[in-house]
Amino acid sequence: MSEFRQTVPDNIRKPVLSAQHVTKHYPVSGFGKKNVVHAADDVSLDLYSGQVVALVGESGSGKSTIAKLLAQLEPITSGSIKLDDKEVRVSSGHHFRWYASQVQMIFQDPFGSLNSIHTVNYILGRALQIHHRHLRGEKLDKSIRALLTRVKLTPPERYVDKFPHELSGGQRQRVSIARALAADPKILLADEPISMLDVSIRLGILNLLEELRDKDGIAILYITHDVASARYFADETLVMYAGRIVERGDSETVTQHPAHPYTALLVGSAPDPDQLADIAHAARGEAPSLIHPPSGCRFRTRCPFATAICAAKVPPYFTSPHGQQVACWLYSDEPDTPVRGGDDLIAQMSHPAEKTIEAMTHNNTNQVSQ
Repeated sequence: MSEFRQTVPDNIRKPVLSAQHVTKHYPVSGFGKKNVVHAADDVSLDLYSGQVVALVGESGSGKSTIAKLLAQLEPITSGSIKLDDKEVRVSSGHHFRWYASQVQMIFQDPFGSLNSIHTVNYILGRALQIHHRHLRGEKLDKSIRALLTRVKLTPPERYVDKFPHELSGGQRQRVSIARALAADPKILLADEPISMLDVSIRLGILNLLEELRDKDGIAILYITHDVASARYFADETLVMYAGRIVERGDSETVTQHPAHPYTALLVGSAPDPDQLADIAHAARGEAPSLIHPPSGCRFRTRCPFATAICAAKVPPYFTSPHGQQVACWLYSDEPDTPVRGGDDLIAQMSHPAEKTIEAMTHNNTNQVSQ
């Protein structure tokens, strides 16, 4: 538990940023037909000061869409986003600058997110002046160096006059984080911040973000496809599949006792997340089309436990035996669901992730042989 959160009683904590029943549909057209891409459907999440929430899922699941919506880079189709319990609707450039001073993004690509023709001094100085217009001269120089020190680029004099191409990938990402911190934000939206970095330097970036959480009380949304890093770094983990949250709970519980079959598939792909596509293919093919998503549970077309109710109804959230919330009919006590209460499933899966993947692969093999 971070130092910041120890000072805040749980019974009075309120989210600094909250998304409730957020939906995002992108219109598409072709051959005379109008359709929509269901990028996100009925997504709810809360971010608290001094807490990291991980949003986990494979490519195309809608994770980055959620980050863009929370950053107000794109409008929501329906639902609400609240900052400090007040609904946010960005309607002007001035309003957007105010919102951006509270909510900042850290992008995946440290190579493309920094302008290559400007020095670190210019990049950070411009960000500071956008949000703190009074800074000039010596005060501005001191603030730039303080930002570099804060992200562990020391001594700062070594980096201020460098161009992005003169820095390593990890150093560029630290400059990106420093640029986000120039606004003194309450919330950081980190979209795959380590996925393009060498394995040897990923931990350093996560440790830096953890320090910002613990010492400064910044709320962080950590978007990743790497379940292992979510377990290490995040307090809470949300698992997203085909535009919907299918499981949520304490990170240790979600990763050690995955309740949803899709979560088990993700956990089973660790510690090598790059193999996820191959495992997913073995698990009865590819992710579904988000233009024409499956009815009911969107994972049912790949799930070995799916039955008729999975196609007929969207599953609500049930509580698993280990306490996380899971949108899966396996945990319902309705008589026509596949496994009543989920207890039988847990009992037969001493290693849930491995058993689920084994069942999926076996099912796919049988289909091919037929």
